[in-house]
Amino acid sequence: MHQFLDYLNSDQSDSDLFVKNVLISLGLILIGFLFMKALGWFLPRLFKRDSTAQAFIRVTRLILILLISFFILSIWFTRVELFGVMIIIVVGFAALASKDIIVDLVAYIYIYVRSPLRIGSAIDINGVSGEVVDFDFLQINLAEIGKLTEKRSYTGRYVSVPNRWIFDHAVYNYNHDSPFVVVDVMVPVDFRENTEEVMKITARVAYEQYSKFMDKCDDESLEIFERKMESLGADKKPKIRIEVGNSAYKVFVEFFTSYDAIGQNKMLMQNALYQTFMNKGIEVPIIPVVKVEN
Repeated sequence: MHQFLDYLNSDQSDSDLFVKNVLISLGLILIGFLFMKALGWFLPRLFKRDSTAQAFIRVTRLILILLISFFILSIWFTRVELFGVMIIIVVGFAALASKDIIVDLVAYIYIYVRSPLRIGSAIDINGVSGEVVDFDFLQINLAEIGKLTEKRSYTGRYVSVPNRWIFDHAVYNYNHDSPFVVVDVMVPVDFRENTEEVMKITARVAYEQYSKFMDKCDDESLEIFERKMESLGADKKPKIRIEVGNSAYKVFVEFFTSYDAIGQNKMLMQNALYQTFMNKGIEVPIIPVVKVEN
């Protein structure tokens, strides 16, 4: 008896108990894994609707994980220790779950203080484009818009993104303090054409179209826009450039337009250039369209 008590108090006893607990823990995990595999095979054959089977599997998996976790913890800890460990685990999960919520709340305060966006702002954030409908403590709610640098058309979808995105991603605001943005269009011109003549014609067409665009804007918006350009040291007039492409010259026109008429004004500018070049006998090669196989 004395020898047995000495054994219980020895390091050998602790080592054997540790190995035993490890084996039991691994056995419980293996049993749970095999049980879920069997359930995943059996339930789809038991229920006619796959959604019902999947819902049952999700609930069963959650219950099984909780039970196995409780049994494993009870093996390693006494009842008092187990209670403390459970509290620590619950608090830890709560802290992890609330981390994003806390960041969203901070981002909400930041939006109000710094105003990177407001109701009615047309923004692009993390690939999502839309007009801000409202924002709350957790989310920015958007009326989705097609890609703003190409067009501005509502898709009819309502998109909600977390406030914390403003800390993780760049926010492109298209109408923050003025309703104007810079866009450009390109028209190809044959290599045999006189580039100086092409530049003159392009400049004339660009200024004519640009003047028409500006005539449609209200005086107050134009005044704000002009002050903004002056403060940046930028020229609001259209800019023309020619680049050498693989099969033709690329004639670019860069111009300012109101953000809500991006698609329309790009189309008008490009069509005017094409029509004028054709009327002047300047050859505009056709760029082949590459078909993508589905």
